[in-house]
Amino acid sequence: MTARFRIIIDPQLRRKIAMLEQAAASRPDSLRARELHALKLGLRALAGGREEDFNGKRLGYSPGHHDLRDCAEIKVPVVPEFRYGHDLGPSHRLLYREFEPEDGGLPYRQAICFEHRGDDLPFEVAGARLGREVGQPDVALTHLPNYRPTFQRGGAEPTGPPRLPLPPDLRKALAAAADVAPTSGSVRPGAPAQQPPRTARGRGTSTGREI
Repeated sequence: MTARFRIIIDPQLRRKIAMLEQAAASRPDSLRARELHALKLGLRALAGGREEDFNGKRLGYSPGHHDLRDCAEIKVPVVPEFRYGHDLGPSHRLLYREFEPEDGGLPYRQAICFEHRGDDLPFEVAGARLGREVGQPDVALTHLPNYRPTFQRGGAEPTGPPRLPLPPDLRKALAAAADVAPTSGSVRPGAPAQQPPRTARGRGTSTGREI
């Protein structure tokens, strides 16, 4: 697969990957092993720009939710789920953002969280990691269109997030990281998890190392 994006993983998601890898090593047939496989599949999809293959959807804002207008999701199957005999579809969501490169290389995608869809958990986790408050629009995102909630059927909606300038916290993290991939580097979701760089983290930021 040819990489179209460089992937940055949020530190808390990286710790989850490490936990899943440890669990999968001891029980290859466990739910944690299936989650790890699905997460790697999702990361490869993000790196290859294949969000349309996973029902990609740009997120938005409504008064009862976090403002996630700079984010998108892909839907990744882990466990089959049914209600009254009806297939509920992919069980997990991988949320991410996208940023312009500053070095002439591939653009970045930041994987924020990977969670079961129940009780809007992926959106709650992403909002918390980005420092967003429920019901409070982010003034830095007011220039972005809102795609949630939507009641339009069959309407053409973006499958990926808007591409924004690289924020200062991620720029600092990438500069500090000793293992930043080359400009033409590709994602390696299967590589052993590494500790995130110890950089300052302010309110509303989420940093991580590139893989």
